Amino acid sequence: MEVKHPEWLQIQSDNQTLYGYNQEWYKTSFQRTRGCGPTAAAMLLLYLNKRVIESLPYQGHSIPAITKVLEDVWNFVTPGWLLGLNSTNKFCKGMEALLRHYRLAWRCHVLSIPMFRSSRPSLTKVVKFLEEGIASDCPIAFLNLHKGREIALESWHWIVLIALSYDAEQKRYIATCYDGGRLVTFDVGLWLETSSFGGGFVYITV
Repeated sequence: MEVKHPEWLQIQSDNQTLYGYNQEWYKTSFQRTRGCGPTAAAMLLLYLNKRVIESLPYQGHSIPAITKVLEDVWNFVTPGWLLGLNSTNKFCKGMEALLRHYRLAWRCHVLSIPMFRSSRPSLTKVVKFLEEGIASDCPIAFLNLHKGREIALESWHWIVLIALSYDAEQKRYIATCYDGGRLVTFDVGLWLETSSFGGGFVYITV
């Protein structure tokens, strides 16, 4: 299953397709090194903004237009100096402040993955959460504090999940994500089982 319009988060630039936005579009080096969280937040917001006839004052789909959105989102979804945006709760607190500012009653849905494996939700629960988000036509922000044995991922990083499929032969769930212009796939169960620090998932409904 997949969100209905993944192309809304794709950009054509220099005769190539970029999958998702890039934190490198921020102005300062501080923002560029810590900006993956607000970049993911901007992707969620701009996708929903297309669905609900531009409820947010964000216009255009060019890199310069998206860069303006990134700067606005940074004012609310603001990474810390040392650890960046290192929790789903901080992400949602910033998103809720932005939504209040623009007088929108959109809602954050959160599934946190604790550091201690014994406290983590089951793969079944994680898959159910992801399926509910995608079925609602909502991209899902994914915080990966440690990639574990999943080599396709980058630790301490936010990316955006747009699809989930089941590989019946290998009995695993494969997530498809956009990350800084790249298309990334990973095994959800392998990450859940082997990540040392966990992370979490967030989506927004209108």
